[in-house]
Amino acid sequence: MKGLRVLFSIALVAAIIFVGIYWLRHRPQQIPTPFVTQGRLQIYALDVGQGDSALIITPEGKSVLIDAGPPQAGDEVVAALRKKDVRSLDLAVTTHPHADHIGGMRPVIENFGVKNFLDSGQVYASKEYERMLRAIHEKGIKFIEAKNGMKFDLDSGVKLEVLNPQGAGQWITEVRRGGSVENANSIVLRLSYGNFSMLFTGDAETETEDLMMKSGAPLRAQVLKVGHHGSRYATSARFLDAVAPEAAVISCGADNRYGHPARQTLDRLRKAGVKVYRTDLNGEIAIVADGNTFEIHPDKQPIQVALLSGVRGQVPGVRGQGPGVRGQGSGVRY
Repeated sequence: MKGLRVLFSIALVAAIIFVGIYWLRHRPQQIPTPFVTQGRLQIYALDVGQGDSALIITPEGKSVLIDAGPPQAGDEVVAALRKKDVRSLDLAVTTHPHADHIGGMRPVIENFGVKNFLDSGQVYASKEYERMLRAIHEKGIKFIEAKNGMKFDLDSGVKLEVLNPQGAGQWITEVRRGGSVENANSIVLRLSYGNFSMLFTGDAETETEDLMMKSGAPLRAQVLKVGHHGSRYATSARFLDAVAPEAAVISCGADNRYGHPARQTLDRLRKAGVKVYRTDLNGEIAIVADGNTFEIHPDKQPIQVALLSGVRGQVPGVRGQGPGVRGQGSGVRY
C-alpha cells in the first residue's frame, strides 16, 4: 500500500507538471489590438522601467518627446521612436533634471534632429545633466526655459500649455521634509485637442499641485499622467477633484525599490472613479484621440483584466459615439 501511495503521488505531480507545461505552450497569446492612428492625435507612455517618457504625435505628424527615462532606457526610447516612424522631434522636454527622466535623452539627441528643447531651467549639478546640456549645445538646438503660460501650437488645433514652473526665478523653495525641490518645480504641461485634454505632471509634489490650484491654472483633463510615478506625496484628493480625470497613467518599474505606485495614491484614484493604467503591468500604453473621443490601448494587460471586453464611454458633451473596441487585450474606448 505504501508503494502504491508513493507511485500515486509521483503520478499526480507528473500530471500537474504536464498540464502546466501544456497550458503555458497553448495559452492564448496577448496580441495588441490594431487601432487607427491616421489623422488622430497619438500619445504613448513608453515603458522605460522606473522612469518617465511620453511621446506625442500630432495628426499631421509633428512629434514631441516628454522625458526619456533613465540612462539604461536610452536605446529603448530611440528604438520606440524609430518603430513609430519618428524621424525628428519638433520639441523635446525634460520636466526636471533627475536621471530617471533625462538619462535617455542624450542618445535621442544624438540620433534624431531636435528643433526645440524645453527645460525647467533649474540649476542642477550632475554629470548626466551636464552631458545632456552639452549635447544640446553641440547640436545647436534652440533651448527654452519653461514659464507658466507658454503655449506651443503644434498643428490641427493641438496645443501644449505650460502650467508650471512659474518662471522668472519664482521657484517653489519649501517642500515637505524628504521632498524634492527639483520635483516640485517640474514642468507641468496640458495637452489639448478639441474636447480632449491630457495633463503631464512630471514628478510634481503636492506643493506643485497646491500652487497650480491656487493660481487658477486650467487643470481639467480627461487623462492624467500621475505625478512622481504614483508617490503618496502627490495626486492629492483635492487635485484629483480639480483635474477630474476619467483615466490615469502611471509610469513605474516592476517591483521598484520605492514602492511606486503607493497604495494611498491608488486608493485615491479608485475612490475618484479613475481607470488606472500602469507601465509596470500594461507595458507601453497608447492613447489616441480624434478631438472628441479617445481610446486607450495597453500593450499588455494583467490576466484578470485581459478577460474583460472593452469598456465604452464618452468625453463629456460628445454624443453619437460609435462602437467600442472589444476582445482580449483590446483597447478601452471613452
